[in-house]
Amino acid sequence: MEPHLKIIEGLENELTKTNEVSDNLSEQMEFALGHCKVALDELREIVIKEGFPDKESEIQFFKEIKPRVYSKLLYYQAVFDMESTRQKVDKKWMRQYLHQELKKILKFMKKCRVKVQYYKCNYSHLDEKYFTRKNQEIPLELKDYHSLVDEDFFSWHDHTFSMIRANEMLIEYITKEIEKMDVPEGIKQAGSKSPLTWTDSKVDLHEIIYAFYYAGSVNHGKATWLFRREPPRNPAKTTQVSN
Repeated sequence: MEPHLKIIEGLENELTKTNEVSDNLSEQMEFALGHCKVALDELREIVIKEGFPDKESEIQFFKEIKPRVYSKLLYYQAVFDMESTRQKVDKKWMRQYLHQELKKILKFMKKCRVKVQYYKCNYSHLDEKYFTRKNQEIPLELKDYHSLVDEDFFSWHDHTFSMIRANEMLIEYITKEIEKMDVPEGIKQAGSKSPLTWTDSKVDLHEIIYAFYYAGSVNHGKATWLFRREPPRNPAKTTQVSN
């Protein structure tokens, strides 16, 4: 396995343990952020030390590999910032707050719609401009700003692609948080799978259903039959006919 992919796999394995670290969301986010930073530092060390054998490898790294890690760092940082400022008061206020955060994300996605389309459609005609380092076409102000951060580990749009990935995860997170407020605590949503499993025979299960049906215990005896349009005759009243 390539070193880059090994680092990503190790990170994803560690992130599966996030919920086991603590019941406190802030501590969970700190755990995840720590592992994301370590993985990103390991990727940088490989890039600085070994470089790339060709331009295609460089493009693949800054277009796909780095954003897979960097987007997670941005996502967990955003969740940490959002939840640390989110005041748990009444549901109406919290719902409004989450909708505002969602609106900010969608505004960013709209502003960067050309790059979002490039990402979504997996275009490649501008890859050399977007995902190679020391590109002379990068705007001077942007280039100078990022050069202060890390010129050797930066391409024009690896940050943009990472933000798009992070925003996709944030949209899902916020949507689920809003849905939670619409479902009373302790009540399972309709259609959710029960943790209970029938372990006896199907015949025994059918007999129990028949018993409830004939006793009129469901819907005052007007329950819809589950197995056929007409309920079977009561076995006790069935007369066997022989030839």
